[in-house]
Amino acid sequence: MRARYQLLAFDSTHAAMAAERSLKTRLPVTVMPTLRQITAACGISLRIEDRDGPALDEALQDGLVPPGVYRRYRVEDGVAALWNDETRKVEKRDGGGN
Repeated sequence: MRARYQLLAFDSTHAAMAAERSLKTRLPVTVMPTLRQITAACGISLRIEDRDGPALDEALQDGLVPPGVYRRYRVEDGVAALWNDETRKVEKRDGGGN
């Protein structure tokens, strides 16, 4: 079975911790190191399991995390793909030349 999850990456540790506090009121969130292939980040990311994706969508639409302080990725088997919340599609893959 493939490992799939959502990942929110942040430019600052403060933004990551504030987002964790806000999101955990609505869904399970795990703090984790940012994947190496995601280079523009503070080093701390939030992992949300795929099954909680709809709850994450709702929380982000409700403004629990301000737009612009995070980048959302879909991770499958360790490969991160930048997610576009508006189109609900993968925008581009980070790392590996994709």
